[in-house]
Formats: sequence, C-alpha cells, structure tokens
Amino acid sequence: MDILSQVPFDMLLSQGIFAILFIWLFLDSRKDSKTREDRLMAHVEKTTDTLDTLSQRMENVSVKVDNIDNRLTQFEREVKGE
Repeated sequence: MDILSQVPFDMLLSQGIFAILFIWLFLDSRKDSKTREDRLMAHVEKTTDTLDTLSQRMENVSVKVDNIDNRLTQFEREVKGE
C-alpha cells in the first residue's frame, strides 16, 4: 500500500515542476508582451505627433508657394503691360 501512495506523489512532484515552470513562463511572457506593447504605443503616439506637425508645416509651405505663384503671375502681367 505504501508503494501505491508513493506513485501519485512522485507523479505530482515530476509534473508539478513542469506546471510551475509553464505558469512562470506564461506570466513572464505576458509581462514582456505588456512592456513591448507599452513601448510600441509610445512610439506610435510620438510618430502621430510628428506627422501632425509635418502636415501643418507642409500646409504652410503650400500656402506660401501659392502666394509666390500669385505674386509671380501678377509681376509677369505687369511686365507684359497687361
């Protein structure tokens, strides 16, 4: 009877170690994933802010180019005597 009660205990010991290792690995990978996701979200927010700034600057450049084009067209008309 002592041998029969020893078998489940040995099995629990050997399988329990793997279960503990599995749980630890699972929790550790979740923590790493959360850290990576936080870094990625910070990068995405920074990139979005940069793109917004660039978009505003490009719009300002476009307005200035249009203004220069209008002034150049007006100057050409004045030179031609129109």
